[in-house]
Amino acid sequence: MQMLYAGSEMREIAFLILGWLLGLLSPLIVDAVRRKRIRRDLVKAIKTESEDLQSRVVVSSFLLAQRYGDLSREYLNWLSPKLQAYRGCEPIQRIRDLVDHLISAPDEEFNAMREHMRAEPEVGLSLKRFSASLIETAAPQIIHFPSEYQRRIHEFKNQMYAMNQEIERATVSLDRTFDSSLSDENHERVKNDLESKYIFIQGMCERVADRLQDIIDFDIKNI
Repeated sequence: MQMLYAGSEMREIAFLILGWLLGLLSPLIVDAVRRKRIRRDLVKAIKTESEDLQSRVVVSSFLLAQRYGDLSREYLNWLSPKLQAYRGCEPIQRIRDLVDHLISAPDEEFNAMREHMRAEPEVGLSLKRFSASLIETAAPQIIHFPSEYQRRIHEFKNQMYAMNQEIERATVSLDRTFDSSLSDENHERVKNDLESKYIFIQGMCERVADRLQDIIDFDIKNI
């Protein structure tokens, strides 16, 4: 009887200790689950922002390509999946349809359309800087995310910063094309420099879009 009583008493003590430990750990477990949910909600929001931003960036790249750059089938095959995958609110359906038509067009029609879409002489394109406000404001939280996710965010921000710098330079060059004090020779030089900037920015748009794709494709289960 004494052995049974001692065994029962030990089980009660064990349950008391277990209950005490659970009491200590429960708030920690609940907090860990809560923080993981908050992190994943933030990643979902960043993904949505990245998808919207990517749609605007690739549309800009298309406008630059059709007017000043190299509107090749290779470029269109890079562009089309990004347009097709987008399900947000940006108005890109007309661009999507045009790109699909260009991809399926015979060579003769494709070349004719490509030539028709080139920019008229003396016509520039006003570009606006891009921003990712959520990614910027979420920087204090992102530093606690997995290093791979931080790397993708960092590479995107670097590429977007460089692109915005080039857009600012192109804006200055565009303004100079309206300077009536320039000689014909200098005006032609400014115009050619502006077109070169547009072509360069098109390539930067592609790189930014690819870096955004890396963010979009990140598996939320790893957060």
